[in-house]
Amino acid sequence: MESINLSLVVDENLNPLPVYKQLAISIAKIGGKNNKISFASLVGWPLLAIKSEVGGYYIFDETGKFSTSINSFILQDYNKIISIIQQTSDELQIFEILNSVRWDETRGSSILHFDFIMDQDFKNLLKLGSSQLPLQVLERKLKDIDVQFIVSDIQGAANKIASEIDLIEKTKEKISEIIAIIKGKKVEKRRQIESEYDAKIMAKNEELKKIVKDEKTKIEEEIKQYSSQLYSKLPDIEVLIAKAELDKEAGFIDSTSSVSSIKVKYLNEISEKLNEIKEKHKVEIRRLRGELNELNSMKQKDINKINEEIKKLDELQQSIISKLNNVESSEKAILDKLQKLPKFISILAEDKAEIIVPLLVAQIDSRKVVLPPQIYKGGKKGFFGGIFKKDPSEISENVEGGEIFVNSLDITVQDNLRSYKDLIEKGLQELSEEGWNVRRSLDEYYMR
Repeated sequence: MESINLSLVVDENLNPLPVYKQLAISIAKIGGKNNKISFASLVGWPLLAIKSEVGGYYIFDETGKFSTSINSFILQDYNKIISIIQQTSDELQIFEILNSVRWDETRGSSILHFDFIMDQDFKNLLKLGSSQLPLQVLERKLKDIDVQFIVSDIQGAANKIASEIDLIEKTKEKISEIIAIIKGKKVEKRRQIESEYDAKIMAKNEELKKIVKDEKTKIEEEIKQYSSQLYSKLPDIEVLIAKAELDKEAGFIDSTSSVSSIKVKYLNEISEKLNEIKEKHKVEIRRLRGELNELNSMKQKDINKINEEIKKLDELQQSIISKLNNVESSEKAILDKLQKLPKFISILAEDKAEIIVPLLVAQIDSRKVVLPPQIYKGGKKGFFGGIFKKDPSEISENVEGGEIFVNSLDITVQDNLRSYKDLIEKGLQELSEEGWNVRRSLDEYYMR
């Protein structure tokens, strides 16, 4: 199995610095200008990288300090719901079932928990080069059998979620099919209603046309007959009016209004009689026309009713699909978390490797300080006897991703840096020459 000891301090390109300089920068960083160290130790946090079948590496924390938990859901039994609907023949009952199911609700929740697995974002941490540092490696609690079971559990959970997503997709298809069948029946019913009404309306139109034709023939005979009889008296009335106008012209009478009113009265009588004849022949036409209008109104009413039912089915389908999409989105988010557990690690070539993350643990006064891997900011040699030398607290910055280990280290360690006094002081000398305000002796960093 490949084993990689990451560097504690790297340059800005993430390349390792010499070991002596890494040690010196780490001590200078936590020591600052005036801090006194009670003890300091380099520890190694062991991680195990196992290549995933889908690419990337599962990262196991061999100490058991880290684990991963993902909230998941217990879905409804969609297969049972669909089966109940398919066994129901009554459309109204099907509609009620579709409406009553809370499609976006789940039966409960659960937690997918994986001991030892890390889901943190390591960012640049796992890009660091290797260094042989004097590390006190933390106790390894992870066993080979644990790895097998955990990987199997993760893959099993991912397969289960994928299967549930597939079930939701199939449920959406089934719902669409069920509603499409009901809609199809309603469309066919609408077509039949239209056909039945159209046949009745056509027959009524033909009946109306025949009645109109017959009534036209009858009304023509009656109007001619009565008109010839009624208008035959008009010449006599016109003679009376003419004679009256002559009498008025001669001064024998003052007005012809009484004679003229005879004509007006007679013409009104003729008009009334003719209107009676016309109205008599309109009765049957008016009745048929009313029946035709009623048929058209009933047709539109029945069609509107079915159209409204189809609209409600469309709205119900959209609502159910939308709710199932919400559940599916939640499931996909869970699957995405599972699929993102494997991390891409450019420094690995084998399927299995141990990666040791170096940390500097120090006791300063009564507090414990943990320094994760650092990026050295570099420096130029000082001038004027070091008058303008830089603050050692700014000598480096955290490598992105390394901070995840800082608050998780709760072990007691023994000092293991004093043994490397010469190396560290060599590094301190070099840092001083590069313009950093560091102490020249390792002893100066320790409490007396």
